[in-house]
This record gives sequence, C-alpha cells and structure tokens, in this order.
Amino acid sequence: MDKNYESWSLEKIQAEIMQVRLIDLKREYELCMILSEKAKLFHDVYALAFSYTFISDFYLASKKNKECIRYLRRAKKLCESTNYTELLARIYNFYGMYYNSNYEEINALEAYLKSLDAAEKCQNLTLMSSAYNNIATCFELKRNYTEAIQYYEKCYELLQRMDQDSAYSKAVVLSNLCNCEYKLKDAAALRVYFSRFDQMDRCSFVEAMKLLYLFCKLMYLRLQDTASLQAVMEELLLEQEKVENRLLVYQILKNICSIMLEIENQPYSKRLLKILQAIEDEDDIKSRRELQKLIVSYYEKFGTKEELLQAYRDFYTIILTIEDTDMEDNSSGLTAALELYRTKERQVSLEKENEQLERLMNIDDLTSIFNRRCFNEDITASALQKEKAVAVAMLDIDYFKEYNDMYGHQMGDQALVEVGSCMKRYEKKGEIQFYRYGGDEFSAIFIGQSEEAVRKTMLALTNDIRAKKIPHKGSKTEQILTLSFGYAFHSQEPVDMTLLIKQADEQLYQHKKLRRQRYNTTEAVTEKPKNSEKTA
Repeated sequence: MDKNYESWSLEKIQAEIMQVRLIDLKREYELCMILSEKAKLFHDVYALAFSYTFISDFYLASKKNKECIRYLRRAKKLCESTNYTELLARIYNFYGMYYNSNYEEINALEAYLKSLDAAEKCQNLTLMSSAYNNIATCFELKRNYTEAIQYYEKCYELLQRMDQDSAYSKAVVLSNLCNCEYKLKDAAALRVYFSRFDQMDRCSFVEAMKLLYLFCKLMYLRLQDTASLQAVMEELLLEQEKVENRLLVYQILKNICSIMLEIENQPYSKRLLKILQAIEDEDDIKSRRELQKLIVSYYEKFGTKEELLQAYRDFYTIILTIEDTDMEDNSSGLTAALELYRTKERQVSLEKENEQLERLMNIDDLTSIFNRRCFNEDITASALQKEKAVAVAMLDIDYFKEYNDMYGHQMGDQALVEVGSCMKRYEKKGEIQFYRYGGDEFSAIFIGQSEEAVRKTMLALTNDIRAKKIPHKGSKTEQILTLSFGYAFHSQEPVDMTLLIKQADEQLYQHKKLRRQRYNTTEAVTEKPKNSEKTA
C-alpha cells in the first residue's frame, strides 16, 4: 500500500477518485487499487464495490473491455444483496458503455434505462443526466439524430439545475449536441450550442474539455462555407496528444476524420488515420471494422486501384473474422446480460454467498494471492499458537519505487503479478501460504516446515524471479528485477507471531543491506584505479 495514503479514510479516497476520474486516469487506477486493499483490510463491502466500479471505469476509458467486464461483474455481485442504489446506477451505466463499445446498442439501452431508474430512486441529478446522455448516444449510434437531441437536451437541462461544478459534463453534452446538429447540417442549431460552449469560463476547463471545444469549433466553422479549418485543425491535433482518455480521443478523431474525408482534405485525413490506428485496440475487431470503413473511404478518394483493392480485402477479412468469432467475442456480453437480469431464481444460500464474499475479501485483486487482511487473521488463529514449527518470511521487490518511476505504474503492476504468480507455485495448503502485505511488500507463513526447508523455498523463489530477467535499469544492485527476503523460525510453543514478524522484518533489512554492501564492494574491486601502473 502506498504509504502516502495509509492515513486516509476510505471516504477520503472515494472522494479523491471522484475528483480525478475524468482528468487523471493513472491516478484513478492507483487510488482504486489502494481503496480495494484498504476496503478488504477493514471488511468494508461498499468501499470494495466502489473500487471495483471505478476500476471498470478506468478500463473502459483505456479501451480494455475484457478487464472492464471482470470488475463490473464483481461490483454488481457485491451490490446485489445490498441497498447501494446510487452505486448500482453507476454500475448499470458502465454496463451500458461496455455494451456500446461492443456495438450491442439494444443491451446498452436496457442497461441505461436501469441506470436511470436507480438514479431517479435516489434523486441523483448527476447520474440521471449521465443516463439521459447515454440513452441519447444509443439513438445517435443508430443515426436517429433527432431523437438523440431530445435526450441530450434533457441531460443538459438537469446539468443546468445542479449546484455543483458540472463544467466537464456540460462540455460533453454540448459536443454531442453539436455533432448531431452537424450530421443534420443544421447550421443555426449548431451555432446555438456552440455559443453555449463558447461562453463557458475557460478557467473551468479540465483535461479533454479544450479538445471537445475545438471539435465543436471545427464543426461550426465547417458549416460556414468560407471559413478556413487549418488553424483549428493544427491546434486540435496538438491538443489530442495531451489527453490521457484515449477512448474519448478515438471517438472525437473518428468524427473529425469523417469530416476531412467529406471535404476531401487528404493531408489531414491521412494524419488522423495514422493516429486512430495507433490508438486502436487490435483485440476489438468491431472497432477495427469501423476504422477500416474510413480507410476504404480514404483510398476511394485518394488511393490507387491496388491500394483500394487491398483496403477492400482487409475489410472483407475483418468481416469474416467477426462472423467466425462472433459467439466468442460476444460471450462476455451474453454473460453480462444474464447477470444483469438474473433474479433470485439463481439464489444460492446466504451461507454460500457469505463464503464467496469472505474469499473475495481475502484475495488481493492484482496478484491473486492472499492479502494483508487474511494475513492478519491467520497470524492470530488459535491453531497457529499450538504449532511446534512456525516461520514467518517478509519479502519485498528491490528498488521498486525506481522501477515504477522508470517504467510506469502499469509495468509495476505487471511485475507484482509476476511475483504473485511465482509465489503461488510454492504454496501448499496448510503448510506454506504467501500474502501481499502491501505495495511491493509480501509475507509468508510456514507451518510444520524445517528451517532448512524454509530457507530453500525462499532461495528458490528469489531465483525464479531472477531467472525471468525482467529488466530493471533503476536497480542499484542488478539490472534485473530481484526480491529480498528475511525470515524468522520458531520451534516451541507458544508461538509469538508479533515477535516473529519483527525478527523477519529485521532480517529482511539486514539482507538488503548486505546485498548492497556486497555489490558496492564488487564494484570497487572491478573498477580500474585511475593512476595505477601497468604490470607485466
């Protein structure tokens, strides 16, 4: 766990997630993982469901649908037997967005209507406006722009009634309204919506709002026949590089690319297609189909016969792939639909539900090994006090902060996953158990093992990590990712677990210190003296 947040309450972390979710995806993800860890430690089901809900939000914005649906299911399952109506409204909303991204508009609309019902129950204007916005999106995707405008207007009216800051939400709705009016070629109506956007306080602009504004400005200028688009296009292309939410960038640039193709502007069409191809998720075959349509259109206007033929071939291949794998691609969507509408006909006993919840509470989401909460419970188990041979090990990743700084937090998370995967191979039920203690720290409990067996297990584990040769240029001892460990062994009753943990921690510190000293000594020996004389 990041020590900067150890003193934060669960409520404070939740509030911070709501503050950053639209403007800093990386921070949203980090806070959600921290919240998940603390929620399990304190057995707070709401906080855990909240963390899962917004982890799915992060994955939606990152165009990672498989990860998104996994966390959405977890969040919904936790909320099913509780009265977390407001959170359910968000979950249904994200389900709808997930379906939309898979081009399942009917399922998306049903999810949004459920979200609207839940939002109305708790009279949350923010969630009601979000539901209306997304219902409108369903109609827009079906090119029913007139119907879409009606729901976007309802959304905007609700946002106008809200006391809290809703500048970003207003910007999204106004850009959607401008886009619909552009598709209808209604210059007068588009001017009205763009004027509202233009009158917004620039000081209220957060990340992506300027990009949305420039998108609306481009559409407005395009319907003014004499207006030049070059200046706004150059500004827009620069601005899109600053926006972390690549799903939003992708959606905006697809629309702009259509405009550039419409006016037969080859240079900008080419540049936009290149950016879109870089953002595109190769696993999202239906998204590739939509992009390929733009590529075909580009070669129809500007390409050779051979290039156009190849574009058609690629489009045909994508269509065949969609047909061949449609059942597999939609399986997660079908499962989500079943879970969304499944009622108490699927009921399991309350006892079994509690068992499932207990297991979920004891597992670390990232590494899939047991977590700190489970460790705290296990070390206080009365049965453990009666064991004759008990050992505790403490481990951490060497120079992990430097690893995160150099390679980024996503690579840092992947490193933690690799460590957890290695640890699971050495687990033996009732004998050897590993836990994620927090952040890059891990622990282990050994029962009925000899001290030599403990030492061999720890050495084998650290060698396994070293054998993976994960690059770590920020390490001051080796250029690959490594683990350090310390352990303490006890062979008499009763077992003092607090003392064992303290001793294991001290051994870990000594191990790290010794390794660094050994490395520094080796460096000094191998380094050539500056003024040494050559010998024969």
